[in-house]
Amino acid sequence: MAEIVGYNGDFNWTGIVDMATSGYHTHTWSLDLVADALDTTDFDSTGWRDFVAGLKGWTGSVELNIDSSARIAPSDVGASAAVKFYLNTSNTLTGTAICTGWHPAVAVDGLETQTLDIQGTGALSPSDA
Repeated sequence: MAEIVGYNGDFNWTGIVDMATSGYHTHTWSLDLVADALDTTDFDSTGWRDFVAGLKGWTGSVELNIDSSARIAPSDVGASAAVKFYLNTSNTLTGTAICTGWHPAVAVDGLETQTLDIQGTGALSPSDA
């Protein structure tokens, strides 16, 4: 089985971080998909806990290098839009997310970087690119 190389990944957040617009250079993204485990243990449990799946949710973060032609604004925090995470050139995950955090950083010996924290609203679905 062939490994998937990371350099074919990308990220698009409609109207805010548009990979088709030069200036946004996504270099890392990560997702955390979780489901609640609801405790259904009762007196008949024989000493072991029982659980059923509850609500699902997801969060993520995206790291970008930004050049002078692109800017994320403080007003983008709280914005909601469609997102697309590219695993490679043909497989993606799509959904809708709210920007819950913006973390710009500048170092004298590095690039201006910006990290976005996002909270998914609803399902995250696989699709073709």
